[in-house]
Amino acid sequence: MHAAATPETAPMPPDRFWAIVDQAAAEGGSDGEARCAALARALAALPPEDAIAFDAAYAERLDETFRWDLWGAAWLIHGGCSDDGFDYFRDWLISRGRAVYDAALADPDSLAGPAAEEEAELEEYRYVAAEVYEAATDSRMPPPPGPGPSAPAGEEWDSAQLPARFPKLAAAFAETGGGGPFARLRRFLGL
Repeated sequence: MHAAATPETAPMPPDRFWAIVDQAAAEGGSDGEARCAALARALAALPPEDAIAFDAAYAERLDETFRWDLWGAAWLIHGGCSDDGFDYFRDWLISRGRAVYDAALADPDSLAGPAAEEEAELEEYRYVAAEVYEAATDSRMPPPPGPGPSAPAGEEWDSAQLPARFPKLAAAFAETGGGGPFARLRRFLGL
């Protein structure tokens, strides 16, 4: 649950937020750990208050992506998707930058390409701003403002409907039943 907004926790303007995320995405490419490291460097170069504002804007992006259609995309990519898995999928989606994010909001089927490049989960990304803030100030970051949505937006689905709804994703992940690029290896290893 988010706290009430205060001047200290007001979200960073979207264009500034995306400039930072896009820079980290360009530096890190399809390597999630490298994107996290690039984001940490970018935020560490700013005043600590900017890490708070970034985190508040990040919470807004998480709220925007709390949608049934995106959860369906994550379900196809991973061959199933828990609540936590959907959170980490949304972290990955944000970390890929504004172009991938905007395309996914317009059409989740657009993720067939980006999701095939790497594991489509990146939990660590959500913690970067807090870690940078805490390292700079030796105190805990305040929570982001406002309560998040209580339920996903849009129309709930049945998993049997997803291949028809997202044919590109269904085709891209049909062989393994989901799971991204490492699913084939997990299946081979019997994991």
